[in-house]
Formats: sequence, structure tokens, C-alpha cells
Amino acid sequence: MSVEGAYVHAGRISHRALSAIAGSRRLDNYAGRHYSRDLTASLGFTGMEMEAVEVLSLAIASAAVVSLLVLAAGGTALAAGMLDEATMVLLVVAAGAAPMLTFVYVSEYPKRHAAYMRVHSLGDVPEVVSYIVMSMKLNPNMERALAFTVKNSRRQLARDVRKLMWDMQIRAYDSLDEALAAFADQCGAYGDHFKRAMFIVKSSTCERDEAMRTIALNRALDVVLTGTKTLMSGFMATLHAPTLILYSIFVMVPLALVAMLPAAAVVGLRINSVQLFLLYDLLFPLVTLLYAHSILMKRPAAFAPPDIPDDRRMPTALPGPAWAVIAIGAGGGTCALGMALPPGVLPFQQADFVIWGIAGAIAIYCYCTCLPYKKARDVITAMEAEFADSLFVLGRRMSEGRPPEEGFAYTARMVSGTAIGRAYARAAFNISCLRSTLRDAVLDPGYGAFADVYSDRIRATISMLIETSAMSGEVAGGSIIRIADHLKELQGIEEEIKKMLYTMTSMLKMTCVVFAPFIAGVTLALSGAVAEIVAKTAADMRGLPESARPYFPMVPQFTAPTVSTAEFTLIVGVYVILLVIILLRFVDGIEHGDDVQEFMYSVGRTLPVAVAVFSVTTAVSTTVFSGMM
Repeated sequence: MSVEGAYVHAGRISHRALSAIAGSRRLDNYAGRHYSRDLTASLGFTGMEMEAVEVLSLAIASAAVVSLLVLAAGGTALAAGMLDEATMVLLVVAAGAAPMLTFVYVSEYPKRHAAYMRVHSLGDVPEVVSYIVMSMKLNPNMERALAFTVKNSRRQLARDVRKLMWDMQIRAYDSLDEALAAFADQCGAYGDHFKRAMFIVKSSTCERDEAMRTIALNRALDVVLTGTKTLMSGFMATLHAPTLILYSIFVMVPLALVAMLPAAAVVGLRINSVQLFLLYDLLFPLVTLLYAHSILMKRPAAFAPPDIPDDRRMPTALPGPAWAVIAIGAGGGTCALGMALPPGVLPFQQADFVIWGIAGAIAIYCYCTCLPYKKARDVITAMEAEFADSLFVLGRRMSEGRPPEEGFAYTARMVSGTAIGRAYARAAFNISCLRSTLRDAVLDPGYGAFADVYSDRIRATISMLIETSAMSGEVAGGSIIRIADHLKELQGIEEEIKKMLYTMTSMLKMTCVVFAPFIAGVTLALSGAVAEIVAKTAADMRGLPESARPYFPMVPQFTAPTVSTAEFTLIVGVYVILLVIILLRFVDGIEHGDDVQEFMYSVGRTLPVAVAVFSVTTAVSTTVFSGMM
């Protein structure tokens, strides 16, 4: 079940429960007074089949659950004898703030999700408009171009186009011009460049000269590509200050506090292991994640990645649950090895082995489950890069009057050794040896040459190629060459956007992999040195006369450590793991958008390196600081 589906289901359950307690009429009246039309519009835009009163019910129920959790945490602390003054202050603040923040977060979720969908759907514009332009270049029929787009695209904007075609069929509009004008107004969230491109495409149908029509269609595509690039450039321009805040306040400040915590006991600020765990492994990562997510919410999508079905990936050695068991076993074995080794054999603590076990389990699962997807993605990316150039070869061959199977075979020889060349060779074999039709040879689900190529761009182009095959060889070849030119323009702007994003993400990724773990290791070793100094100071004060002690507030009961070295190392190590994962999500979100598989693959490759940097830096820094004391 998706997050949206779970939200709707939970809202209905909460509404039934609260209606039985407070009455449905009271809830309806409150929702009608306090919820605006924006919420209703957001629910409609996202397709969440629920009412405002159900959103209110879920928000109230969520706040009540959080309140009970805070009370349960307070009761547990009281029963365990850990309810000191600092814990009481923390519980009071949590009891007041957590339910309120939960209520606001849950009640505003439909609006945030609608805003996210509007921004994310901007990536649908280049694909949808390119399909329309591609079809219009071959056949200047707007209805046919819209049908071709709906057939070959699975994006949200394509579903809106399908709705437009349905409205046209039931005569909701008097003319195509009226329908397109209304559609452009409704799709204002996709950007002004989409509206301008649609009007230019429609105006091209009035051009009788093919050259002028092609110029108009190219202009529409340029408007969309320039608009997409401008949106991404604007996002990159506004990214500097939020990124600086993220790394200075949410990353460097918590890491710097690691070295100051032992010295804080000198002034009477005592933090036990539970409080330190809640601070570093819960509060700091949660706040950092929310801030990074708020930045990524503003990222406009540019080009959507290929969608590879889960059941048709490349063959895997083991399924996902098996890798989960192996990862947990490997992590547990690493932890057990650390417990079994006698102290002093290696320059690492037992807590380091626990950190390695946690990081190793996460890395093994993420890397091994996403590696087949990554390989399939790389193959498709290579095919898309080679496809436009191969179309030039195929178009020139077919313009000479050659049949499709000969054109496929010739193109396969010219681009031999590539993934797209193997697909052309399979298509030629299917036509020549299996005596199949052109459509079955390339798109048949069982044996088609491009049936397992999960690139909407390639499949749409192949579908267009099949439609042009009924024309004369010269016309079909010229059409294929025009399609190749069209794809080269798309690839050019896509490469420009990737280069623009790389200038920002390369430095961020280096900070994530090296700088943050390195600083964490140094500050952790420095905190150990500070703790030793504080302990020596406390020991020296035992020999002071009673008359001198009032002048030294650093009494032993304040300087006694409340967190052991192993606990401190483990808590900071877990924080480093969480921090690296959050920063990787931020970097991959900027570079790849909401590509979960790409993010998990990055975690699998990067997390072991970051944890190794942290552990080695901690060991070396501890040795250096110990030698200086």
C-alpha cells in the first residue's frame, strides 16, 4: 500500500472512531469552519479519495497517539529511575510541542503532497511535448498526436491529456481550440512554458508549408527545453544558502558539540546515555532530514528516469528477503567478532565493531538488492545515448528504398558491439527468420527486439517508426532522420542539466563521504581527551583542603562521567551512519530526483567508506591526543 493509500485508509478509520466519540455532526461543523478550499483542491489534485473531515480526524488521532507515547516514555523513565531534572524538562517540552507539531504535519499533508506533485510533474513536460512534436512532424493532426502521447507515456501529464481527449469525445468543448485553451489554463501548474508550447503546436496546424510547420514545432520544443533548463537553473541559484545552512548548522554544529559534551559536566550539565541517544540518534537526524526534505521539495523534475518493473529486472542470485537475512547475519557476525576479541588486539573498541555491523548490514542489503536495477538502468541509459545516432544510419538506409529488415541488419553492423546494435540484430532476425510482421518483430511481448527495453523514449520512437514504414522509403527515411534530430536535441539539454547539477553535487558528495566522518572522528577523539583531563582534574581536587574547595565549583560529583566511552562511541557512530544516509539522500535528490533505487545503490557503495573513514580517524586521533597528554 502506498503512503497516500495508507493516509486515506487511516483517515477513514479515525473518522469512524471519533464520530462514535464526539459525534459526526460536530466534526463536520468544525471541519467546515476551519478548513479552506485549498485542502479540497489539494485532495482533488492528488486523487486522494477522502474529505476534509477525515483529514481533521486523522490529525486529531495522530496528535492523541503522540501524546500517549510521550506519557508512556515519561512513565518508563520514572519506573527506571531516570527521571532527573533534565529529563523532566525534555518530557514537558515534548508533551506540549510534539502533539501540536504532529497535528499540523498530518493535517497539512495533502497540501504538501499536492505541491510536491506540481513541482515533480514539471519533469513530465519535456517528454509529453516531445511526443506531441514528434507525431506532428510526421502527421500534422493534433488529435492523432494527443492519442500517440497518451499511448506511449505513463506520466501524470499524459493522464491529464487522456482526460482532455475524453472530454473532447463527450463534446464537453465545441472545438479543439477551446479544448486546448481550457487545458492550458488547467495545467498552469506545469509552467508557462508548457502553455506557450501547446499554443505554438496548435498554431503549426495552420501552416500549409511543411518547412514552416517544422520550424513552428521546433520552436515549441525549444520553448519547453529552455523553460525546463531555466527552472533547474533557478533552483540551483537558490540552493547555495539552504545548503550552507544545512552543512553549517545541522551538520557541523552537532559534530562540534561532541567535543564539548565532556567539558559540559564541569559547569554541572550532566547528560546520561539515554538523553545523548535521544539527542544525537533521534532529534538531530530527524531535524536534519526534515530540513533537507524541505529543500528537495522545491526541486523541479527535469527528465524522468526509466521505470523498470520489479518482476522483469535482470536475473538476481537471491531475492530481497534473502539478502536481508544475509545482511543481518553479516552484521550480527561482525558484532559478535568484536565481543569475542580480547581488548587491545586491534586499535579499535568493541563499539566500533557494532558500528561496522550496523553499517555493513545496511550496505549489503542496499547494494545487493539494487545492483540488478542499476545494471538494467545503465544498459538503458547506454541504449538511449546510442539510439539517436543509430536512427541516422537507419534513416539513410531506408531512404534508399531498402526494406526494414535490411535496414535493421545494416544498422546492427554499423553499431555492432553496443546494446542498441544487439536489439537491431534481433529485429532483423525476427523479420527474416521468424517471418513476423514489423510490429511483432520489435514490440511483441514474447520475442520482440525492444520488448524488454524499458525506455519510453525508445519505445515511442519505435512505434512512430512502425507507423512511418507504410510510407515510401524516401518519406520513411526522412521521417526517421527528423526523429533522430529531435532526440539529439533532447539529449543535449539533458546533458547540460546533468553538468549543471554535477558542479553542486560533487562537492556535497565529497563532504558526505570524507569530511563529515573525518570531523566526527576527530571530535570524538578530542572529547575523549577532554574527558581524561576532566577526570584528572577531579582526582587532583580530592587533595585540596576543605577551606579551598568553595573556590572550585568543579567538584567530583559533577565531573564524574555519566556516559561511558563505549556508549559515547556507539551513539556518535550511529549518528554518523544516519548523517551519511541523510546527506546522501540530499545529494542524490538534487542529482537524480526521487529515484529510490539510485539512492539505495549510493548508500550501499558510500556508507562503508564513510564508516571506515570515521573509525580510522577516531583511532589515529585518539593515539595522537594520548601522546600529547
